[in-house]
Amino acid sequence: MSMESLYSDEKVKEFLTLLQNPNVQSFLKLFFDSNMATSDLRVLKRLSKIESMLGLNELEEEDKEPTIPEQISLLSEKIKTISEPITASIREPVNIPTSKTEIRACALVGHLKDTGKDHLTTPEILHFLKCKLPENCRIDDSIQNIRKVKQDVLNKAASMYSNVFLSKKKTGHKEVRLVVRNLS
Repeated sequence: MSMESLYSDEKVKEFLTLLQNPNVQSFLKLFFDSNMATSDLRVLKRLSKIESMLGLNELEEEDKEPTIPEQISLLSEKIKTISEPITASIREPVNIPTSKTEIRACALVGHLKDTGKDHLTTPEILHFLKCKLPENCRIDDSIQNIRKVKQDVLNKAASMYSNVFLSKKKTGHKEVRLVVRNLS
């Protein structure tokens, strides 16, 4: 149906003349207002929430959340104030060795990192503990259980350093190796 045919209808013409009446206008205004206020869609409540989020409402509250435009401007100011990206360097925690086992573990991990290899085998570990440590920390012939000392040093090294762990070979003698995990 076209608009011209609607305007030519008698009932529509009557309605349009009634709309010119001030009593009908005030009744229609009251009718629409009450429908908006009592609607199940909660139109007025949703509209006021949107206005307050956008900062368009004229009622200013004391403890109000920042509006979306205010949040955007705050974020843009924060972005402008950042001059350089913040890079957090991951450092190994400073471990102060207090026992002979801890001193041996620190020296062993240092030796592993100095060699540039990713792991040390059991013979390499025993050679280091017997020959390359300072005199007061070396394992000498008076120690009866060298395997226990080696195991204690390896466990202490793995617990002191987050990038060092123990692994067993999957084949052969299944010897325990000290492995360093590259963080870079």
